[in-house]
Amino acid sequence: MRLEKTVDTPSDNGRTADRASEFAQDAASSLNQYAGKNGYTFPEEYLQDARNFLEKKPTSNMQSFVSNEGTYFRYDTAANEFGIINKYGGISTYFKPENGMTYWLEQIEEYAPINYKEKVL
Repeated sequence: MRLEKTVDTPSDNGRTADRASEFAQDAASSLNQYAGKNGYTFPEEYLQDARNFLEKKPTSNMQSFVSNEGTYFRYDTAANEFGIINKYGGISTYFKPENGMTYWLEQIEEYAPINYKEKVL
């Protein structure tokens, strides 16, 4: 996630900085929530595992697709890891779904382009 520094002008009365601060607080809150929900004590550990999973080279156990909206979905069938990178390059989510392959197939059904669905489903 990238935040750009903005300079307040008299016309915005500090609202731009306030919005950036609110966005950063919301992002930190979401990270803490996801980390705790997925059994991590520290959000930094969760973020590092998410990065490791989504940035490593694909293996024969991994499946992935890009939605029509530009969102990247990845699932590792052996490790039962699932993650999403949004169209802006930020990590949207990372976790181990309880129902594994069923969850992955639901993601394909809902978000994958038609040509991908025809190959897989």
